[in-house]
Order: sequence, then C-alpha cells, then structure tokens
Amino acid sequence: MSARRIARELAVIVMPQLPKNEEKLSNVQITEVVDKAVHMLIDYAKQNLKEAGAIVVKAHDELVEMEIEHKDNEGEISDLKGVTLTSDELKEKFRTIERAINLVQEALDIPEIALSATTEPFKTVCKKCGSASEIQIDRAHKEEVREFVQRIISVYLMNRETIDEFIKRARSKFRIERMVSIDRDILRLACAEAFYMTDIPINVAISEAVELSHRFADEKAAKFINGILADLSEEAEAVRRAYWKKSHDGQAAAAEPKATSN
Repeated sequence: MSARRIARELAVIVMPQLPKNEEKLSNVQITEVVDKAVHMLIDYAKQNLKEAGAIVVKAHDELVEMEIEHKDNEGEISDLKGVTLTSDELKEKFRTIERAINLVQEALDIPEIALSATTEPFKTVCKKCGSASEIQIDRAHKEEVREFVQRIISVYLMNRETIDEFIKRARSKFRIERMVSIDRDILRLACAEAFYMTDIPINVAISEAVELSHRFADEKAAKFINGILADLSEEAEAVRRAYWKKSHDGQAAAAEPKATSN
C-alpha cells in the first residue's frame, strides 16, 4: 500500500477527532490528533488479534471434544483416533477459521503496521531442505505518511467552508449535514485534494476517494461519492487554473524591474 493511500485512510479516521467548536478547531494541533488516531488503531488491531486467537482456540477445543465423545474413542484418554466429520461440521469449522483470518487481516491492514519502517527483513526457512533465505519487504516511510496526513487535513481546515459550498452546489437538493459522517469526511478530503492540492491529478483524487468508500463504507456510498466528485471535476479544474494564473501573474509582476525616480 502506498504512503499516500495509508495517509488518506488515517485522515478519514482523524476527521471525526477534530473539534466541532470553531475556536478549538482554529487552535487544533494536527500532529496530536494524528497520534491519537494512530494509538486508537493500534489498540483496535491488538483487540482483533486477541479475538482471532480466542476463536482459533475455541475451534480447536470443539474439535478435540468431538473426538473424545466419538464412539470410536470410547474409553480412550490420550491416544485418540481421528474421526470423520460431516460436510456441515467441516463447513462450520471453516467459517470459524475464516472469521479468525478476517480479524487478523483487518489488524494487519491497520496503517500503523505500515508506518513501522522503510524496509523490514523477513526470514523464511525451507521445510524440506532447511535452507534459510531473507527478503526485504518495503514499508511506506512513516514521515511521508505523517506529512501527507497533516497536509491534507490542513488544506481541508483552511478551506472547509468553501469545500462544503462546492459539495452543496453539486447536489442542489442535498444537505451535507444529513450525510453519513464517514461519507461526508471522504468527500471533504477528496475536495481538498481535487481543488487545492494541484500536484495531485483530479482523477486520482476521485479514484482514491472511491477506494476509501469501498474500504470504510459500501458500494452504494462509493457510487454516490463518485457521482458528486465527477460533477465537481470541471469546477476543480477551473479553480486550479485560476490559482495557477494568479500565482503566475504574481511571479511575473515580482520579476518586473521597479521604476526609479530621478
């Protein structure tokens, strides 16, 4: 996963942590809010791993109990024979293991895992011949992730009223306050990128927002967000052109020699 994609996920998690009070919002320390969100993710990942372990132990104990209670093992204590399971019993155990795997996968998807280092050595040992090998797993650079989170949140905070107006204009009959909070936050961050972060192509800002919707919401939300951003894309282009012209004209004026009086 790229550093910027990890940063966008963190930004979505940071958004609800921002103060609602305008005065507090103007004095918010983005670094502190990001750190708080990361710690929340770590705790969530640890809890997921703990639950996954408990599910696997429970499934193991249930299988042992089935062996003990089977008629072929009647009277046996330690030397239990393997027993045949029905397809329904196997399906149930597979579903249990699948739940555990999903919890582990979700824990490993936590952005903090990817913040740990630039590269990470991973050793493997061949079970047949015993030979060992080591590979380097690339990790997103934590500073790059942190800087992009701070940047996108800062851009949103500096332009939040204008961004909300853009969104309202895209859907004239729609009240942004009534949106599901996660959808609203994804839209706001995407607009911050599309309108004001000119080094990021607008189509990239849109596609990344849709990816976030799949990650944090559902297919219906993804289509809704994609529709709004598609409607806003031309306006974003116009805002970028106006910003470029203003910046270019300012540079040209600064470069002109100043008139001097004799």
